[in-house]
Amino acid sequence: MARIAVVQRFLPGTSPGGVGHFTDGLARVLAQRGHEVTVFSQDPAPDDAPYRVERVPVSGRIAPLTFPFALRRCDFSAADVIHAQGDDQWLPRRGRPPVVRTMHGTSWAEAWFNGVRAASPKRFLLHLWFFVCEWIAAVRADALVAVSADTLRLYPRRGRVIPNGIDVAALAPDGTPKSRHPSVLFIGEVDSRKRGRLLINAMRRVRHTVPTAELWLVGPSTVEQEGCRNWGPVDDATLRRLLREAWVMCLPSAYEGFGRPYAEALAAGTVAVATPNPGAREVLADGALGIIVPPADLATGLTRLLGDSDARRRLEQAGPPAAARFDWSVVAAQYEQVYQEVIRRGRA
Repeated sequence: MARIAVVQRFLPGTSPGGVGHFTDGLARVLAQRGHEVTVFSQDPAPDDAPYRVERVPVSGRIAPLTFPFALRRCDFSAADVIHAQGDDQWLPRRGRPPVVRTMHGTSWAEAWFNGVRAASPKRFLLHLWFFVCEWIAAVRADALVAVSADTLRLYPRRGRVIPNGIDVAALAPDGTPKSRHPSVLFIGEVDSRKRGRLLINAMRRVRHTVPTAELWLVGPSTVEQEGCRNWGPVDDATLRRLLREAWVMCLPSAYEGFGRPYAEALAAGTVAVATPNPGAREVLADGALGIIVPPADLATGLTRLLGDSDARRRLEQAGPPAAARFDWSVVAAQYEQVYQEVIRRGRA
């Protein structure tokens, strides 16, 4: 068994962000498999975490810029391997354990979709800086992993693709019936690259043809609109129930490096709808396991799908078997192989 130091600035329970949920999930399953896991983070450990958290003293709005430098003062000497989810670009390598770096996406795409298209030059330049840091980290890492093939191709060295993990058994269909009214579930912030506002506008058109259709919003945003139900932030059990009950899970993101909600919808036996982005194409097998439609056709695609029970049933049945490759046990085993390789090379 290995002693694994995981680097991740934010964790669930304190900070939002899908990478924090990935880190927590992976750290939990690695600990359950007998490894000694310590997460280096600005946030405290989530409830019932079976791993240690070493707090890195940073805070405030500039934490994304100061965290990488604060890591230089951390003691990693007890670890066999460092698994960085980010921010490792300035870590000294001499006398340190080998570093595995996971790329959960690319700040280049974040710069484009959150900067240029949102007319925010400051945010655009910030993401470009982060992309430079990612390149430096990719070059310096002992092993490079990306959550999708599209993400991997943007970095200047060979690596391997290991997807994000989900708890397939916890999400599996359990006999919960679908909602009485046609329902479309959205997970995330409305005004972000996840483009909830696009879906909200599309649902107005959907309701012209399907007047009983409902939009379920899960996340921090609140929208007052006929046919819209605001669930707010929910716990894991409630999210799993909503995923099973919804007719459709729609995440029309401009960019996803992976797109965890697509995989969760597959596991729950619910049809996933997306607009074209790298994560959706890979998780949904270019539309074989879900619906991928251009943004302009989102309302038409949803209307057609809500009215086609045969198409929904076919995709609902195809989802759970396809989701098996995202199960935490499969993902953790792949990472264990990477850890063993870099530890062995380091000892040699």
